[in-house]
Amino acid sequence: MDKKKSALPDEGTVRRKKATMAMAAGRMPYPQVFERPLRVVEARKKPPGTTGVTVGGRLMRIRTIGQLTFADVHDGSGRIQLQAQRSMAAEGYQAFLDLLDPGDFISVFGDLMTTKTGELTVAVQRWQLLAKALRPLPDKFHGLKDHELRYRKRYLDLLVNPEVRTLFQQRSRFITAFRRFLDSRGFLEVETPVLELIPGGAEAEPFVTHHRTLDIDLYLRISLELHLKRLLVGGLDRIYEIGKVFRNEGMSNEHLQEFTMLEFYQAYADYEDLQQFVQECYREVLQETFGMQQFEFQGKLLDFRKPWAAVDYTDGVRAACKVDVVKATDDELRRALARRKIAHEPSAGRGRLIDLLYKKTLRPSLLQPTLVINHPVAVSPLAKRHRDNPELTERITVVVAGSEVGNGFSELNDPLDQRQRFEQQVKLRAAGDAEAQMMDEDFVEALEHGMPPAAGFGVGIDRLFMLVTGQPSVRDVVLFPTMRPDAPKKI
Repeated sequence: MDKKKSALPDEGTVRRKKATMAMAAGRMPYPQVFERPLRVVEARKKPPGTTGVTVGGRLMRIRTIGQLTFADVHDGSGRIQLQAQRSMAAEGYQAFLDLLDPGDFISVFGDLMTTKTGELTVAVQRWQLLAKALRPLPDKFHGLKDHELRYRKRYLDLLVNPEVRTLFQQRSRFITAFRRFLDSRGFLEVETPVLELIPGGAEAEPFVTHHRTLDIDLYLRISLELHLKRLLVGGLDRIYEIGKVFRNEGMSNEHLQEFTMLEFYQAYADYEDLQQFVQECYREVLQETFGMQQFEFQGKLLDFRKPWAAVDYTDGVRAACKVDVVKATDDELRRALARRKIAHEPSAGRGRLIDLLYKKTLRPSLLQPTLVINHPVAVSPLAKRHRDNPELTERITVVVAGSEVGNGFSELNDPLDQRQRFEQQVKLRAAGDAEAQMMDEDFVEALEHGMPPAAGFGVGIDRLFMLVTGQPSVRDVVLFPTMRPDAPKKI
């Protein structure tokens, strides 16, 4: 039995033979000219009895019952059933049986009818092969369960798992809803460079590339912030951008090196304005995308409807670990981390030590949408100092289910203060902190020309969407997440 099986040609070989047979029969497997089909969603709007309808798409299922052969064809808008029968020209019907496989793209011409079971169906009069699939599709029920394979071959995941298609359609509407919200409030969408001379706007290690014509090293941006704030200087007072940013840091269920960021900036506003504006934004976006504002995540209900609690950063960390991060010395911060067995780099500066305590103690305890406010200056190099306490900043962080899903502040527009903070960051880099920010003289010069008081806010689209859709990993909501190359297959 095993020897007989091994003697059979594999399915790929059979499909290639069918492509050759189709060509010999005058049916080109990849034709240049074809009749333009209606989208399935449009064809389904037409009543039974409509004649002369052309539909097209991927053939997903073929079954023969007596003198009839039924098939399903799918395009991006939906599915419709086909019925071929022997009353077609003999050559056409037999070729339909002999040359076609699930996965092929075809178009068919015929009349709309309803079967005995009430299914709207195209009674095929003629058909054309549009693209012969030389590899079989994975079995719907057994073939594509491995998560890593699904990430690598997302095109197959989309084909056989309809819930995945629905998820990415929702993601598109999610981003559109953010655009609609901001557009309706007078914001202008802009585009800024992906390649930068000096990366800034966040504490992260950048990716480096080389521009051969100019013979200079450039960085993939780690944030959208500093170029957008230059536009505030230029007089564009309500702006936003949705784009990719890149951070050469570790991967986890919440982190990817390439992800989608939304940032917006509004002149003549501050972090108090942001607190209400952001809540309104999230609620409207969630309602428009999903029709609700409550979501289950890992067995817990997240409720965006109620006014969000505001938690003071310093007070919250003090309550969580008995440390006043503003008054504590660096050595005291290190001892507090050591007591909790929280690892840190020897070169970590004060801001990194404080941030680690916050991320490992206070933040994980915040389940419902929460605004963490009034961060220390040491963790906020681009935020304006607090009006009542110069050791703090006017900053907010949105935390949901222990994860940061938004960050904003009253923007620092004092060029002298900004220069000093950049200089402190440069010292940290010199001491070995690869994530500390670089000195950006051009940005400081822009501030010296005058930037209006403003509020800015950023949200990682992928992470927020992951949370509200209950996905276990951010890779589940990114079409093509970065993966390690497949190991060479042994022959």
